[in-house]
Amino acid sequence: MDRKLECRDLRFDCDYSACRQTDQEILRNVGDHIQAIHGMKGFSKDFYRKALAAIRKGSCKMAMTLDDALCEACNGLCTC
Repeated sequence: MDRKLECRDLRFDCDYSACRQTDQEILRNVGDHIQAIHGMKGFSKDFYRKALAAIRKGSCKMAMTLDDALCEACNGLCTC
């Protein structure tokens, strides 16, 4: 089963969600999004723990790939 984390789970007013196979992939993906879109410079230990706790089981079956959605959301500012 895939793993999923939504930006709203981290208290951002944002519809972005990341869906990957591992927690580490999720955190890397969400970290890139947060830096590019929300201007954060990275994870504090507390933020990392909260993000890790918010990850849940999910399904990544979508028409558009998540990398495409990320690139669309950040207008090429991130490294996909």
